[in-house]
Amino acid sequence: MARRLAWPLVVVGVLIALAGAAVMVVLGPDSRFSTGPHAVRTDGVAVVTAPDVITYRGLQVDVLVEVPVNKPVFVGIGNTVDVQDYLAGTRRLEVTSFRAPWTVRTAERRGRPALPGAPTALDWWIADSAGLGGASISTTLPDTPVSLAILAVGASDLSGLRVTFAYGVRGGFGLGLGALLVGLGLAWSGLLLRRGPSVATAGPRRPWRERGAGAQEVGEEVEVVEEEVYVFVDEHGVEHEITAEEAARLQERLAADALASTSPDPTSPDPTSPDPTSPDPTSPHPRSPDPDSSVATAPGTGTGAGAGEVPPPSVVYVFVDEDGVEHEVSEEELADYELADDDEHAEDGAADDGRRD
Repeated sequence: MARRLAWPLVVVGVLIALAGAAVMVVLGPDSRFSTGPHAVRTDGVAVVTAPDVITYRGLQVDVLVEVPVNKPVFVGIGNTVDVQDYLAGTRRLEVTSFRAPWTVRTAERRGRPALPGAPTALDWWIADSAGLGGASISTTLPDTPVSLAILAVGASDLSGLRVTFAYGVRGGFGLGLGALLVGLGLAWSGLLLRRGPSVATAGPRRPWRERGAGAQEVGEEVEVVEEEVYVFVDEHGVEHEITAEEAARLQERLAADALASTSPDPTSPDPTSPDPTSPDPTSPHPRSPDPDSSVATAPGTGTGAGAGEVPPPSVVYVFVDEDGVEHEVSEEELADYELADDDEHAEDGAADDGRRD
């Protein structure tokens, strides 16, 4: 439904924007439009607008009339009834139609060749002015019907008459600018509706690899793409990202190093050969300390018959914690622990001395 309204909204917005731009161009920053001077051909004493020609209300108008040879001239705007009553029976040029900027139709009206009285003596003019060679007025048109009259003063006529007309709307330039902005906003809204839902309302976003496949519809399932990243940590603890091929080569090298470290050294003695200094495997093995005990001592503190040839073995003190894990302790640290099963350890020591003999 929203997309159906997109193009009409764009068209309406464009039309409003064009109208606003036209108002701005016509009125200008001062909100006024001026046209003229325009020559009016007549040799009479009066030029007047017919009833219902000036239909504008609240419009600011400026009228400038000029005649050659500094002839006296009068221009004024008054109520249509008063103006028509004043010029009734006088020869005049009557403007029967006017369209902006300056399209007029006129008609000659027969009558007396002179005015019934001096126009400057009348007090019902809404705006009026008189001068030699020219005169001008500036006023706002009222809500009542009015007529414009250009009159010759004294024995002169209006030959060589030229008229400049200007009108404007208060704040017209601002109104045109507002219409332009509103029209552009409507056109932009129509384009957005035409393009479809925005990213904010279109649901989850596709991964960047899939965005070129086309516009995403609302409710469309999104396939998540997972990527594996291999990281190598050097001896300084710095991470380096490596490729899958580099990771495979590194793993092969580590496996080869581990295999080389576990293979026997041909120069080392055979681990299966008996050690003359080790106890006989057939002899009884000293009993291992109780796992719940706190301290255990290394077997064999005595010396055998061959003490002169073989140095006595060193004494190693071992501490077994409550989890059964052995910890080697020094002789100085031994004082901090309590020996357990002293008799059993003594017997184990004697048996160990016997085996050494």
